[in-house]
Amino acid sequence: MDHSNNTDAGLQPSALLSAAKVGAFSGTMGLIYGGAAGVIRSPNPMIHSLSCGIHWSICGSSFWWLRSNIIKHHYQDKASPQERKYASALCGGIAGGGVTKLMGGRLVPGAIIFSLLGYCGQSVFNKVDAWQLENANTTSKPFMQRMADSKWIPLRSLSDEEYRGMLGEKLLSIEAEIALLDDKIKELEKSRPVSSASGSK
Repeated sequence: MDHSNNTDAGLQPSALLSAAKVGAFSGTMGLIYGGAAGVIRSPNPMIHSLSCGIHWSICGSSFWWLRSNIIKHHYQDKASPQERKYASALCGGIAGGGVTKLMGGRLVPGAIIFSLLGYCGQSVFNKVDAWQLENANTTSKPFMQRMADSKWIPLRSLSDEEYRGMLGEKLLSIEAEIALLDDKIKELEKSRPVSSASGSK
């Protein structure tokens, strides 16, 4: 009993820290977006940028904290990709709608928009995660090897055995040419005394 309480107490600061990191990241994105949008449509771009930064920071940290707790306590950290989509959509709606209402906006549109953002973001993350797991089991080939294996490049990669076979064939052809040259040299050497003898007569 005491051991489980200590474990939960030990995991809680890490959950809060990860939520704070997500909040800092989303707040930075909010500052950038708010600054760009404020320059275009607001008489006070600095205030608009700070407002968006605070809004996005609170929304991001509360979303991540809710999502982490739902996945940990409801699914025991064994949620399927589809369950993670539902959890992200639910937490996005709660966090986004609540923070939008606190910032003076409307609850229902904020909840709908952030639910869609949570669901779509988790879907993209699931696909990227599945792609990384598939590629983790396959050894990546070097760039030149991939170029040689491509059907669009008129080159072919050779194994060590094939390369040795090609070298052996070239060596045999060179030895055959050397033998032919030796025969010609011998014929020339045989013909020289005859030509010199006929010249002396």
